[in-house]
Amino acid sequence: MINFLFLFLFIIIINSCSYPDVDSVPDFKDVLLTDDEIYDYCSNIDSNKKNIDKCIIDYKSNNKL
Repeated sequence: MINFLFLFLFIIIINSCSYPDVDSVPDFKDVLLTDDEIYDYCSNIDSNKKNIDKCIIDYKSNNKL
């Protein structure tokens, strides 16, 4: 029984080493946001309405929506 437990733990430890590394996270620069997501993004950057509008225009012009 103890041998089985050690074998089981060994397999779990070996298997856990196969998870992807944090460095393998994809680059999200090419993700296109919806209008609501753009507004939320710009609202988090600045709460001034004029700056939010400018942020939305800048985002859309840079991503050619």
